Amino acid sequence: MSSSNFARTHQYLQAVASLGPFENVADFYAPDIVIQEFPNRIAPQGRIRRAAELRAAYEQGCKILQSQIYAAHRILEAGDEIVAELEWTGILAVPVMNLPAGSEMRAFVAMFLTFRNGKIVSQRNYDCYPPFDAPSVYSPVQE
Repeated sequence: MSSSNFARTHQYLQAVASLGPFENVADFYAPDIVIQEFPNRIAPQGRIRRAAELRAAYEQGCKILQSQIYAAHRILEAGDEIVAELEWTGILAVPVMNLPAGSEMRAFVAMFLTFRNGKIVSQRNYDCYPPFDAPSVYSPVQE
């Protein structure tokens, strides 16, 4: 049986993946939301964003991406905490780094969400990007 936070996590991932209006994504956030992205190939120093910065970041992502999907390999729940193991695939609308428009980017993601009253108050992402100049041969180990 899944909880409302478990279901909200799936809905949240669908809303983000849709690249639709920011309001569809913002509906999942508490007013004091903090999203932390740990260092990775795209953000080598990592970054922290608060509510006031999220619209601009989301809209920038919508300009860069033609489409994206999140494949959830595992979602675990402990009270108001959700841990999701995801595989993200994005198709670029514009050139990024050494990739031309139309290229596929991939990342393997561990996402930690904290909910309060059905809203996300904290999101911590550990994004692992395979090399951009080689096709991805990575896949999750099946247990």
